[in-house]
Amino acid sequence: MAFIINGAHIGDDVIEDEFESLKEHYQRLGEVVCCDRDVELRTYAKENVVNRILLEQESVKRFGEIDEATVEARFEALKEEHGGDQNFYDNTGFNRGDRNVILAKLKSSLTVDRLLAAEVAVPDQASEEELERHYQDNLERFLGDEEVRVSQIFIEPSSHEAAREAYIALRTVRRELLAGKDFDQAAREHGSDEDREIDLGWMKQGQTMPEVEAITFSMEVGEISPIVATHYGFHLFKLTERKEAKPIPRDEIPGFEEKYLSERRALGIADLIDRIKSESAVEEIDELSAGADH
Repeated sequence: MAFIINGAHIGDDVIEDEFESLKEHYQRLGEVVCCDRDVELRTYAKENVVNRILLEQESVKRFGEIDEATVEARFEALKEEHGGDQNFYDNTGFNRGDRNVILAKLKSSLTVDRLLAAEVAVPDQASEEELERHYQDNLERFLGDEEVRVSQIFIEPSSHEAAREAYIALRTVRRELLAGKDFDQAAREHGSDEDREIDLGWMKQGQTMPEVEAITFSMEVGEISPIVATHYGFHLFKLTERKEAKPIPRDEIPGFEEKYLSERRALGIADLIDRIKSESAVEEIDELSAGADH
């Protein structure tokens, strides 16, 4: 697919280049990027390209084209920032044959940045009142970890036959617990590991096995779990206490002000793009069909 944006034809190759760049970006972040995400990433690629072209066109309309000398100067400065010519190519993955591609990307970046500097003014610092208002309005985003305190009865079977016996034994114990038997007493009577603590203490999500976490964090205080099988053996759990997630104090949130200012800038850019789109003609076309018509 391609686009006609305010009369300018943007070919499918541009969308494809953006798509490949996005895949590389997410791979560098350590995410798994496979075929099942292609539709998602192509959608992002289309949005990125359309938004970038709209910003470039608006910038050129207001301020004219960026001259080639400015682009060349930015390229030289960028190489110096990387510690020299060779370091630039080593660090970025480009090669010397990509010079025209690099200059085109730099020209696009300079063109867009010029418009954003004029339209999206975000201060270097935020006031105390702004930060506190942002914090209070978004408390649900700054919650700490929920915690649960858990006790367990554990049996580690030594064989396949012993596993069946352990399961049957724990099923009987669970009935007794549900009838009112003391959990710690039952653990001392039936647990197979005398050195293992009955009280597992406080746990946060991500600190224990997923199969244990799924059960314990879904329980109510005082509730006895079903029998849980792990690769260690069989478990019965009792939730003894729970600490609900509470907002982290603002001064303990790393990079709070920087993130707030970054969000302000992102919202400003989004508003600018929406304004430009409302005055623009953006049409998605089938490039093959369009070519056939000509």
